[in-house]
Amino acid sequence: MKKYDPDFMKKIILDLEARRIACKVLEVDEMIDKKQLKKAYRRVALQFHPDKNPDDSDANKKFTLVKCAYELLAEDKPCPELLKEINSWPGVPEDEKYKLDNPWGHFLWWREKFFG
Repeated sequence: MKKYDPDFMKKIILDLEARRIACKVLEVDEMIDKKQLKKAYRRVALQFHPDKNPDDSDANKKFTLVKCAYELLAEDKPCPELLKEINSWPGVPEDEKYKLDNPWGHFLWWREKFFG
């Protein structure tokens, strides 16, 4: 029998949020098959590859997040960089454009910050 884990729900919510963000990064639906997922990964990886974006200082980070998103969805392999990015979200931006009291507000802010 497993011991009581008070952070169990927090882990589940974080995993679901990471998967939702991974789908948005790769611009795919949650119910995509592996073949379409691989095509979407290649398309987005080419779009954000650092060699294609030499003027973008965040290109390497964006490309790493794309790779992490693919690994999470295709191989069910959690990526520390993606989870670290989710955990690093600061409080409400100064202009209060987004309501960061819910995951959707966080995602909208995060998407605009990294993917314009």
